[in-house]
Amino acid sequence: MRLSFREATTWKYAITAISKIIEEASFKLTQEGLRLRAMDPSAVVLVNFYIPREAFSTYEVEGEVSIGANMEELAKILRRARKGDELVLEPLPGGHLKVIFEGKGSRMFKIPGVELSIQEIPEISFEETFKCKLMPKMLGDVVKELKPISDSIEFYSPAESNVLYLKAQGEIAEAEIELSAASGALIEYESRGEARSKYTVDYLVDISAAAQAAEVLSIGFGVETPLRLTYELPYGGKLEFYVAPRAD
Repeated sequence: MRLSFREATTWKYAITAISKIIEEASFKLTQEGLRLRAMDPSAVVLVNFYIPREAFSTYEVEGEVSIGANMEELAKILRRARKGDELVLEPLPGGHLKVIFEGKGSRMFKIPGVELSIQEIPEISFEETFKCKLMPKMLGDVVKELKPISDSIEFYSPAESNVLYLKAQGEIAEAEIELSAASGALIEYESRGEARSKYTVDYLVDISAAAQAAEVLSIGFGVETPLRLTYELPYGGKLEFYVAPRAD
């Protein structure tokens, strides 16, 4: 079995973000493509990472295959990826995973595989009364700006609005940042009613590490619903996070 992906840096940033949320997980390979679906130990964040078969320059997979890995160990290797490198993944006998960067020369690394039991994760369904698209770096910058104020951030959009407000309120200070279509901050938007939910800031900071993996970030949420953050990856891939709302 052998997989080759044209842009190793896409995996570098995607797996780095996943490793901040998920300790161990399995990649499931089918004839349709590669998928990782896992939930963090506190059951606050669900991760869905998908790369379609067509995105790989080489996709030699027979039947269905699962590859378990420690995400932090894999992220350590992938951080060595350079611009222009092609990523090659090869499972080895004994459960090890070979990671190769093909660029100016060839660099090869091995990490031990992990045997994991099947994790049953239910599908998530909720009404997204507000959806928008924006540059991934913009959300990361906003979250870092609000982090010193409070341990949570409220996402709010009035009904029939083209504006997304992000608010943080602490014991001493409070802050509000406005992102709108009129200012060019929102690339696209769709409002079908009021949307208002609060989320833990530390998770948002960790997720924002994926910003450099994608050119567009899609956001969706409703009234006290999970927050959907979808990084649109090259060649039809996606890295999706669902963050549970805060109860307070």
